[in-house]
Amino acid sequence: MNYLVTGDDTYIREKESLKIKEKYLSPVEAELNYAACSPSDVNRALDFVRTMPFSSLKRVVLIQDAHQLSAADADKVETYLKNPSDTGVLLLSAESSFNEKKHYKKICALVEVVKADKPTTFIMKRWIRGFFEKEKIEISQEAIDLIVELKGPDTVGVKGELEKLVSFSDGNKIEACHVERLISRTAREVIFKLVDAVNERDAEWVFRILGDLYAEKKQPVEVIGYLGWYTKIMQKILLLSGRGMPLSRIAAELGYSTGYVSRLSQRAKKYSSDKIAEWISFLFETDKEIKTGRKKPEIAVEMMLVSLLRA
Repeated sequence: MNYLVTGDDTYIREKESLKIKEKYLSPVEAELNYAACSPSDVNRALDFVRTMPFSSLKRVVLIQDAHQLSAADADKVETYLKNPSDTGVLLLSAESSFNEKKHYKKICALVEVVKADKPTTFIMKRWIRGFFEKEKIEISQEAIDLIVELKGPDTVGVKGELEKLVSFSDGNKIEACHVERLISRTAREVIFKLVDAVNERDAEWVFRILGDLYAEKKQPVEVIGYLGWYTKIMQKILLLSGRGMPLSRIAAELGYSTGYVSRLSQRAKKYSSDKIAEWISFLFETDKEIKTGRKKPEIAVEMMLVSLLRA
């Protein structure tokens, strides 16, 4: 059997590829019977998979980033799959852009296709809860919701956050305020600058900051998540201060230091309740457009920022 693992979630692709490898090879067998090759090294991959296994029933070779295969190399892979080795397992891992290649349908007809699409919000939340159950650490639903809101369906990014939370918690229950504290300080400061640029109606500054976020490997859904976090914090501060609550009590309510809340409070004064509601509406609509596939994520975020600049 040969396989194509396809989808845009790098973590899930790697996880599915590992499951296939472990299906055929033990760790000891893998030392001499497993290889991972780049898309420019197809000849080596095919030579490897055709070679008889050593002290094992199978040999497994992974061709990574198969969506980058040249037309000539895709021809070679297709030719091999029409007459594959009985003792070899060829595993292709590709982004969903591979679906648009002319060889995609022909290759799919010759392999077992394993999907590695980004998970739904429901699955992400279930996965996060399962992660902490394995660690025997309790986590509130609000904390789970916030993790997904901030990181979106980026499983690699979420996994990194979960590992940080495990180290931080020391076995104690994790609440939403703990998640907020562990948001990258750099990311927070960049989001503050982005909001400042929007408030100044400086489009050039806005899109320069957006470019910086993308350069730091932040995904469009993360940009929406960070802006959503910021907007909700402003909303909470406006609500509590409007009730006459002193900064020290607001700080205790939010789980931040009084100094930090004082800084946020100065920012919150720039917003009316109507403006906050308008921002939340833009963020919600953009998130929906991305999740339903109505717009490409990058375009949806850019259009949202243009709307915020005009608001």
